[in-house]
Amino acid sequence: MAPINGRPLRIQIEKPSTTKKWPNGFWAILKLMCLFYHRTVVPRRKTCYGCTVDKFKKRIRAGAVQDMDSSAGEMEPMLVQYEFQDPRRVEGRGADGEDTPLMEQEESACPVCDTLWWNQDGLAERYSEGDIGIGRWNHRGSGPLSLLLLLGALTFIFYDIVNFLDKLWGKPDLILRMMIKMTLYIILIIYPLFSLCSKLRSILPTALANLRWASVLNVRYLIKRGQILGIGRKGLPGKMLLFLFQLTPLIVALYRFLLFTVISECGFNWSTIVTSLIGIIYGQWYGLYMYLLYFVRIPFQREFNLLLIYFKENEGSETRCRGAFFATVLDFFCFKQLVNLSIFVMFPALVFAVSGNITYEYLLSNTTCVADNELNRSVAHHTLRLGWSEIFVSLVSYLVAMGGVHAGYIFDNFVGRLLHLRSGRNWIFWSNLNKDITYVTKNSHFLLVTTIFSFISIFMAFNFGTQDITDLAFCNDTMHEDLCV
Repeated sequence: MAPINGRPLRIQIEKPSTTKKWPNGFWAILKLMCLFYHRTVVPRRKTCYGCTVDKFKKRIRAGAVQDMDSSAGEMEPMLVQYEFQDPRRVEGRGADGEDTPLMEQEESACPVCDTLWWNQDGLAERYSEGDIGIGRWNHRGSGPLSLLLLLGALTFIFYDIVNFLDKLWGKPDLILRMMIKMTLYIILIIYPLFSLCSKLRSILPTALANLRWASVLNVRYLIKRGQILGIGRKGLPGKMLLFLFQLTPLIVALYRFLLFTVISECGFNWSTIVTSLIGIIYGQWYGLYMYLLYFVRIPFQREFNLLLIYFKENEGSETRCRGAFFATVLDFFCFKQLVNLSIFVMFPALVFAVSGNITYEYLLSNTTCVADNELNRSVAHHTLRLGWSEIFVSLVSYLVAMGGVHAGYIFDNFVGRLLHLRSGRNWIFWSNLNKDITYVTKNSHFLLVTTIFSFISIFMAFNFGTQDITDLAFCNDTMHEDLCV
């Protein structure tokens, strides 16, 4: 950590022996999630916002900035950190594409810039792509391939949505099945849709500068989270969680496959194959997305602790502390926005799913004709179990990944611990820092909007439960056939 007296620390490392290659499992996860886009993912140098403004000011005075509109993104901190790169050379690579020794890379004389290289111990430890072992995981075709796969995946699932809506729309006896199936698709589509938004932000950074939450699904952002975790030394965190996040959606998807092909006697047709593939592929993506939320959450808890130590060691140095504080908080609030957006989409869908399954169960308990047909009875009960399994896996996976409902508690814990550090000395410093915290914790309208939509979903769900839907396909001996639509 940079000292507070004497000259600023200038780190000079020839080849850091402590830097170990990151586990291949981490790069495999990024590859499977189609996250690679930028050709280079480790910057040659990381610049704090204060230094960024100083350099931009020098460019203006030198007449290097001709169009202020096109250069506006250069003042957006998240774009500077995770989207823009040095146009003069490939970051951390020589002309032949090989990694350059770290001693040849520019070292920062700014103590705030050094905090951007913090490892798990709060020490500025620089590294290159070769040091962490990216290798061939990120090649020239990774970006276009990731984009094409995401577009193909979204086209595939939208095609299936349109296909089953065309068959189920306008049929009162199939409305319950349509509602339950639609809620599942809404949950499964969250990750590929969010990931596509992240790609679009990388393609059009200035036009989509306000789409800050999309930076969380940027490989450069995730590498910084791994840097704080020290995964080169400690490996991937939560390996058992990763296993469970992959296993449980797979079990549910296989159950769905058996229901559609064996239990319901639908056999193998285009509809059952597509539905089964969607359950398997997108279910795995959902599990990896939950692990990604966990992977991002854990290092923030550690980084805020390091920030407390930094405040204590640099008490009175307002410029240093504010620079480090805003760099960390900006990253965190982008993550918080992504989590809030996930809640905004997931919670109403889960409310509808719960309401649909409860209604389904009441209908089964209040009718006797289902019991007269063994196949109908079997399909009805297995459909109900599948619905509850999907709800349980979706909700529990999210709660475990986040350690709660939302991410705000991480910052709240940091603020509570910070209050214990305040002393009678340097009261101006602590007062100004408190003003900064008050500013960044202002209530946003996003929580209000989420709450309103959640209550609307609850009202619509209960209202649906009061409708006369006794004409559903329970007593016409076609229930198992309707499932094959």
